Amino acid sequence: MPDISLTPEALQIAERMATEDPANSGLALRLYLEGKGCDGFYYGVTFSAPLAEDITFSQGTLTIVIDKAALEFMHGSIVSWVDDERGRGFLVENPQHKRFRGKFFKRKSWQDKLTSSSPESL
Repeated sequence: MPDISLTPEALQIAERMATEDPANSGLALRLYLEGKGCDGFYYGVTFSAPLAEDITFSQGTLTIVIDKAALEFMHGSIVSWVDDERGRGFLVENPQHKRFRGKFFKRKSWQDKLTSSSPESL
């Protein structure tokens, strides 16, 4: 099992999104590398169907998937829910890297929902 975890608040919101949004029905929470910049990796979070080559694990009632290549760079990561001056959404932080850049989820439909809703309504 990967040593990646969601904070209690992030888990609660992700579980709610997985069960209450029909677009996420039957999908897993996917953690991925979106890219790399001069100050570290850009991490991403989305819902998607698991692939045969994915590493699959669960936390709470949530199924989480990550591909092997991304897992190599995400050991020890913590997914949190933030709502502060940095923005609002899921943030992946990897304390194993001295320099990193967490990445907020940016899919347009979620970004609209995140800016117009409270976590309780997600």
